[in-house]
Amino acid sequence: MKNYLDQTLGFSVLLLVLLICLQFVPEGTQLGGAALRRMDIFSDIRATTAKLPEPEISFDSTFYETPDTLGFAASDTLVASTPVVIESVDSTLHGKVIEDYSSNQQGMSRFFAAVDSIKRGRTVRIAWYGDSFVEGDILIGDLRDTLQTLWGGQGVGYVPITSEVAQFKRTLKHQFKGWNTFSIIKKTGYRAPYGINGYAYKPSTEARIHYEGADYFRNTRRWTHARIFYSAGKAGHFNWQLEDRTSQTATLKARPGAISQWEWEGNYPGTRSFSVQFPDPDSLTLFGASLESGPGIYIDNFSVRGNSGGPLKQLRPDIVQQFDAYQQYDLVVLQVGLNAVTNGLTNIRWYEAELERTFKHLRECFPNKPILIVSVGDRGGKNGTELATMRGVPAIVAMQRQLARKHGFLFFDLFMGMGGPETMIKFSMQRPRLANIDYTHLTHEGGRVVGLMFANILLEERARAQRKQSLQ
Repeated sequence: MKNYLDQTLGFSVLLLVLLICLQFVPEGTQLGGAALRRMDIFSDIRATTAKLPEPEISFDSTFYETPDTLGFAASDTLVASTPVVIESVDSTLHGKVIEDYSSNQQGMSRFFAAVDSIKRGRTVRIAWYGDSFVEGDILIGDLRDTLQTLWGGQGVGYVPITSEVAQFKRTLKHQFKGWNTFSIIKKTGYRAPYGINGYAYKPSTEARIHYEGADYFRNTRRWTHARIFYSAGKAGHFNWQLEDRTSQTATLKARPGAISQWEWEGNYPGTRSFSVQFPDPDSLTLFGASLESGPGIYIDNFSVRGNSGGPLKQLRPDIVQQFDAYQQYDLVVLQVGLNAVTNGLTNIRWYEAELERTFKHLRECFPNKPILIVSVGDRGGKNGTELATMRGVPAIVAMQRQLARKHGFLFFDLFMGMGGPETMIKFSMQRPRLANIDYTHLTHEGGRVVGLMFANILLEERARAQRKQSLQ
């Protein structure tokens, strides 16, 4: 039998030499249309490897300068010729307060006035547009549960018909079958209007959905009110069922071109599960459902994976306002930016222009509503041999703040609020982990930390608004 040891050893040496040579290829070199990243095969054993942060959580708000090389410094104004009435909040308060750049600086006061009316039977709703950072009710689940414990309300609120992360949620057990899903992200040639959450769902024959309360959160286990949002060119029937009760048949009325809702309302303690089946899907489009028990507060999670903010321009203002006629939102939140952050980012002007158009469009969709911009959070990655916050993060935060200031929106610095530079790296080193090792997304445990942080911010803002009102 021939001995191939020499050939194997020679091939291994050749491969090692090749890998070492690749270390000297400049980062960004184009090969086949793709930009190469810097390689360091000894990074894990090199004695001079940069130390990782100590595994502790810190909510200190230390000012982090924006690199001038990104073309946007934190102190720059967005457009020199645009008059800005409201002064920018001092950097020492970044992440500690909700910055109010509305013309009368009453944005949060309006929201808290609505909260105060809950005791008189009012239902308060927040529409939260986000990306994968909050999908699966990460962060929002704990925030919602905390606020509902304080201010009332039971149920998860608005839910999609299908979901990429249904098995991932702790707020709801969600099963579905027989649906064609269209979103503002996917290029499918879909031309009909999207729903307020950026999705539209077409049923096939025997399409079905099953929603069931989960036990993790105390306030999303049961509900007394279920609604389905839809559009139908002609009347059709569907079957619906609560828990193990007998199935019933109902009619979806035809309102061509308009958004309609079907609703069921029961008595306390309500139901733990709700199932629907659509044997007659012709001309029917569904947009979502709502599961709730008012009065109280509800946060509707409109997260879309991959949403940079720009795709929201595909929402038609007239359609959004039809949904809002049913929902009556008291606060609109936009939290995006994660998909624009990279270590190779050298110019954010393109993203600034995209968000500029999105902010204008959001105002058209929600006229006279308080709009809160939640900045991009921390995102870590390798810069050469070191793990650090991606260099585009602080620049995008600064840009989002200035856009919010220009358009008269509210703003919260999530980057500083969650801990500032290298927070995601610290979070990933906790046990249990607070962030995944992609240094981009929170775990459920991390979502709880950040969700409770955001709840505390809201409570502090409410106390501040009450003190201000008492002095008037």
